[in-house]
Amino acid sequence: MADHSAAALAAYERAAAALAAYGRAAALAAGHHAGLDPAARLAHAHAWVGGGAPAFAADLARHRARLQSSLADALHALALLVVRHGGPAPTVPALTTSVAALAPAPGRFQGIEQVAMTALVASLGHAAQTLPVAGARLAAELSAPGLPAEPGHELRRIATWAAAHGDDLRRRLNLIRQTVPGPTLPAGLAAYGLFGGHAPDPGGAERLLARIAAGEEHAVTRLLTVQENGTDAGLAARVAAWWHTLPPEARERLVTLRWSGLLNGLPATVRDRANRRGLAEERTRLERELETATADLGRLADPGLLGGWERIAARLRRIDLIESQLHPVAGHPAPLLLAFDVTGQGRLVVSWGDPDTADITVTSVSGLTSGLDAARGDLERSRALWQQASYNSGSSTVASITWLGYDAPQLDPGLIDPVRSVAFSSAAAEGGKKLASFLDGLHAAHTPSNRARTVVVGHSYGSLTTGRAAVLRPGRFADDVILIGSPGVGVDHVRQLGLEAEHVWVGEAGNDPVAALGRFGADPGDASFGAQRLPVGREVFTSAHSSYWQPYSVSLQNMGRIINGQYDDLVYPAPLNPQPQLLLPELGHPSDR
Repeated sequence: MADHSAAALAAYERAAAALAAYGRAAALAAGHHAGLDPAARLAHAHAWVGGGAPAFAADLARHRARLQSSLADALHALALLVVRHGGPAPTVPALTTSVAALAPAPGRFQGIEQVAMTALVASLGHAAQTLPVAGARLAAELSAPGLPAEPGHELRRIATWAAAHGDDLRRRLNLIRQTVPGPTLPAGLAAYGLFGGHAPDPGGAERLLARIAAGEEHAVTRLLTVQENGTDAGLAARVAAWWHTLPPEARERLVTLRWSGLLNGLPATVRDRANRRGLAEERTRLERELETATADLGRLADPGLLGGWERIAARLRRIDLIESQLHPVAGHPAPLLLAFDVTGQGRLVVSWGDPDTADITVTSVSGLTSGLDAARGDLERSRALWQQASYNSGSSTVASITWLGYDAPQLDPGLIDPVRSVAFSSAAAEGGKKLASFLDGLHAAHTPSNRARTVVVGHSYGSLTTGRAAVLRPGRFADDVILIGSPGVGVDHVRQLGLEAEHVWVGEAGNDPVAALGRFGADPGDASFGAQRLPVGREVFTSAHSSYWQPYSVSLQNMGRIINGQYDDLVYPAPLNPQPQLLLPELGHPSDR
């Protein structure tokens, strides 16, 4: 009888000890199962910046799940031990928590608060300090009755992960603060600077940027090749983040590298400095070549040398043209030279106003016959858009960009070449890649803002190029897209552009022969396409296609209002004379009559 009582007492004591161990472990679980929740909540809320942020948030979520499952495993093991010793089965609490939080969709130029990232670092640091102690205590509770101590060891491994990543984020954040002292971080800087250790880099951009920082010009041309391919939507943001973390001496060295001013993501003022310097160096180089070619031509009297001489002279004339357009124009902001190339068909990108600080940025994309040699007209149109938009913009600042950044079709023998002909979409497809990359740069380099907006105006074949670019960046291309005199944008419905239908505007002047073509996909002016109608006017057949920028015209006024987001203030043309008029065949849209 005494032996039975002793055995019962021993069993009771074992059950009581197991239950006490379970209670202590449950207290540990209650205090630490949400140890990574603050960090996970912050990471989840800011993963929208892209780059390495989503990967970091996913990695953190995995470690958070392991933390909670390890604590749950320990409690289940101790609960079973209590039952084996004859005690009542404890109720194991649910240790899973939710960190998802609804937040407003971020704007295209939205930044993130440094204080939030400081809190993220601090929460990881707190977990790194507390979890090792909890892990050691949990391991002791498990090993004392002979249970596997693995859950406790797992907590220590999670703590090691939190410490390593917290230290890495702290180091990166301190480096960023040296060059971005304000309270808000640009999204791209967070994506590829703060979370850069988790960012995928399929094109090897990080290695190329490191070589560029060391002064290697060849790496610039390599990176520009990646840029023009248009497939890496995060490249410009990576460049912007890299620039922010460069020391002053490296920044100055970068400006001296040939073609560095073409890198999307660099600040516009830096690109302007680099490109003006490059333009002057190109002039000096070509003048030396022309002097040598002139001497050879006179000495050798070889007519075959004339072609080379003329090619050099033509490039110098292009430099003359560019320099003439970079002088300040009264009543307009100073022009910034964002890109140029005097070879081939030529390139020229000029901004009237700083697109990095402007509240509104509008980029104009031209089509057939546009290019460097005919740039004056396109630059005048961009200035007209700046003037019109600024007239009604109130306190908002405007930047207007002429983007001649691709080989637009020309009226030359290339008309029969499918790669260059206006009758085919090949040139637009190539141009769309470059345009998408350029818009990436505008977004990446812009100072964080809750009110900034970007608009793209595509004219003629340039509207097809715009459409191709929009498809490459669905949902993040622009706030509004205006298609003027469009022969089609390569799709049959506006939703295929990856844009909201209420923010795609189509303007077709009555008697515009190009707008009536519908050559590339459905006619954007048809109601079935699903876009908004931009009220314009009517002109004679011979000038309708280029009439949209005429001073005081309905089309120019309405483009200015859409650029400003003043959709309810559009104006409409006066009713037309119902009598037939010479050169006015009925090609207009009913809304223009």
